[in-house]
Amino acid sequence: ADDEVLAVHEALEALAEVDARLVRVVEMRYFAGLTDPEIGAVLGVTDRTVRRDWERARLLLAQMLAR
Repeated sequence: ADDEVLAVHEALEALAEVDARLVRVVEMRYFAGLTDPEIGAVLGVTDRTVRRDWERARLLLAQMLAR
Protein backbone atom coordinates (compact mmCIF):
# COMPACT_ATOMS: atom_id res chain seq x y z
CA ALA A 1 0.00 0.00 0.00
CA ASP A 2 2.89 2.37 0.74
CA ASP A 3 4.25 1.73 -2.75
CA GLU A 4 0.87 2.64 -4.23
CA VAL A 5 0.65 5.89 -2.25
CA LEU A 6 4.18 6.80 -3.34
CA ALA A 7 3.39 6.00 -6.98
CA VAL A 8 0.28 8.21 -6.89
CA HIS A 9 2.22 11.03 -5.22
CA GLU A 10 4.98 10.82 -7.86
CA ALA A 11 2.40 10.73 -10.66
CA LEU A 12 0.70 13.85 -9.28
CA GLU A 13 4.07 15.63 -9.11
CA ALA A 14 4.76 14.69 -12.73
CA LEU A 15 1.26 15.83 -13.71
CA ALA A 16 1.92 19.19 -12.03
CA GLU A 17 4.80 19.71 -14.45
CA VAL A 18 2.39 19.15 -17.36
CA ASP A 19 -0.48 21.27 -16.02
CA ALA A 20 -0.78 22.43 -12.41
CA ARG A 21 -4.53 23.07 -12.77
CA LEU A 22 -5.09 19.37 -13.51
CA VAL A 23 -3.56 18.48 -10.14
CA ARG A 24 -5.80 20.99 -8.38
CA VAL A 25 -8.85 19.47 -10.08
CA VAL A 26 -7.78 15.97 -8.98
CA GLU A 27 -7.13 17.13 -5.41
CA MET A 28 -10.42 18.98 -5.10
CA ARG A 29 -12.54 16.29 -6.74
CA TYR A 30 -10.88 13.10 -5.50
CA PHE A 31 -9.54 14.11 -2.10
CA ALA A 32 -11.91 16.93 -1.06
CA GLY A 33 -15.05 15.58 -2.76
CA LEU A 34 -16.03 18.87 -4.40
CA THR A 35 -18.44 18.92 -7.33
CA ASP A 36 -17.50 20.17 -10.80
CA PRO A 37 -19.37 23.48 -10.30
CA GLU A 38 -17.66 23.97 -6.91
CA ILE A 39 -14.24 23.29 -8.42
CA GLY A 40 -15.02 25.62 -11.31
CA ALA A 41 -15.94 28.39 -8.89
CA VAL A 42 -12.65 27.97 -7.02
CA LEU A 43 -10.56 27.89 -10.21
CA GLY A 44 -12.55 30.50 -12.12
CA VAL A 45 -13.45 28.13 -14.99
CA THR A 46 -16.68 26.50 -16.19
CA ASP A 47 -17.77 23.11 -14.93
CA ARG A 48 -17.34 21.88 -18.52
CA THR A 49 -13.65 22.85 -18.32
CA VAL A 50 -13.42 21.03 -14.99
CA ARG A 51 -14.86 17.87 -16.59
CA ARG A 52 -12.37 18.11 -19.48
CA ASP A 53 -9.50 18.65 -17.03
CA TRP A 54 -10.66 15.67 -14.94
CA GLU A 55 -10.77 13.37 -17.98
CA ARG A 56 -7.34 14.56 -19.14
CA ALA A 57 -5.88 14.15 -15.65
CA ARG A 58 -7.33 10.64 -15.30
CA LEU A 59 -5.87 9.61 -18.66
CA LEU A 60 -2.42 11.03 -17.91
CA LEU A 61 -2.32 9.59 -14.39
CA ALA A 62 -3.38 6.16 -15.67
CA GLN A 63 -0.55 6.26 -18.22
CA MET A 64 1.97 7.33 -15.58
CA LEU A 65 0.86 4.67 -13.09
CA ALA A 66 0.91 1.93 -15.74
CA ARG A 67 4.67 2.28 -16.20
